[in-house]
Amino acid sequence: MSKISLILLTAVVLFCSCEQSFKKGDKGLEYKLISRGSGPTVKPGEFMQMQICQFTNDGKKDTILNDTRNRSGAVIEPFDKNSVPPEYFNILAQMKKGDSLVIRMLVDSLFAKNMAQMPPFFKKGNYFTTTVSLVNIYKTREQADSAMTASMIEARKKDSIESIGIMSKDDKTIQEYLKKNNVKTTKTSSGVYVEILTQGVGPMIDTSVVVKTNYTGKTLNGKVFDSNTDPAKGHVEPLSVNMTSDMSLGTSVIKGWVDGLKLLNKGSKARFYIPSPLGYGKQQMGEDLLPNSILVFEVEILDVLNKAAAAAEMEKKKSEMKLKQKKYMDSVSKAQKAPVENKK
Repeated sequence: MSKISLILLTAVVLFCSCEQSFKKGDKGLEYKLISRGSGPTVKPGEFMQMQICQFTNDGKKDTILNDTRNRSGAVIEPFDKNSVPPEYFNILAQMKKGDSLVIRMLVDSLFAKNMAQMPPFFKKGNYFTTTVSLVNIYKTREQADSAMTASMIEARKKDSIESIGIMSKDDKTIQEYLKKNNVKTTKTSSGVYVEILTQGVGPMIDTSVVVKTNYTGKTLNGKVFDSNTDPAKGHVEPLSVNMTSDMSLGTSVIKGWVDGLKLLNKGSKARFYIPSPLGYGKQQMGEDLLPNSILVFEVEILDVLNKAAAAAEMEKKKSEMKLKQKKYMDSVSKAQKAPVENKK
C-alpha cells in the first residue's frame, strides 16, 4: 500500500520526535508527545477533534489500517473515562490543542491473549503505531456537533472533487482495456460500461423490482475477489438485489450495479465494468481489492420479482430461518440432557 497518505499525516510528527525517546505507558503502550500547541490540556467532559492514522510495519513496508485524512476527515470524540480506555486516557490527558502524539505497542502484546486472531500482515516483534494530531478542543456537545457537521460537509466536497478526477482516470483505463480486448459495450449515464453476453426476455429491470442474481466479481486484471457461485467464497446462493426504496425487501448494492442492471432483463448475462467511485471507492475490501479499484462483475439475472413476490419470498426465508434455529436449539437441548439421562 502507498505510503503517501501516511507521510502526509505523520512526517512532521515523526521528524520532530526522532530525537525523543519513547516513554512507558500502561499495558505495554509507549508514547512520544510533541508539544507544539498552546492553551490548557484537554479536560474530562470536553470533546477532542483529531486526525488519526494507524499503521503497522512488517520490516519492509508500512501497511495503513486507518487514516482519517483519507476517509471522513478529523474525528470528534468525547474525552471521558467511559469511552476512552484508561491506558490511552492518561496519555491523551497530556495534550493541548495543536499537539501531536505517537503511540505504539508491540503486536505481540496487542494479540497476547489470542494470537490466532492476529492478521497475517502483523509480524511478531514489530509495532502497531497510532499517530494523533489534536486539531481542536470543544467544551460542549453543541460545539462538537456543529464542528462535526462542518467537517462532514467539507469531507463531502473533497470526496466529490476527488471522485471527478478518479472517474476521468478510470474511464480512460476502462476504454483502453475495452479497445485492446475488442469488447463492445453500452455506457450508462453514470459511467458504467455494460457488455451484454446473453440477451434476456421480458421488461427491463427498474426501481420497482427485486432481482435474483448470480455473480462473480473481479479486478480489471482478472483477480476474483468475490462470487456466489464459487463454494470457496462461502456463500453459494442467489443474491437478491433490492432495486426499490423499501429496505424490508432485501439488500441494496453499489451504484455501478444499480445502473448496470437497468440495461438487463430476466435471463440476461452481462459483464459490468465499474469505475471505482461507483464501486467501493476508497474502501479496501480484503487483501485482493485495494482502494480505488476498478471492478468487473459477471452477472446473471435468474429472476425478477415484483414487490409482492419479493415480500412473500422474504417471509418464506424468515420462516425457514426460524425453523433452522429451532432445530438447532432442540439439538443443543437434547445434547445437554443426554449425560443426565445416561447417568440415570
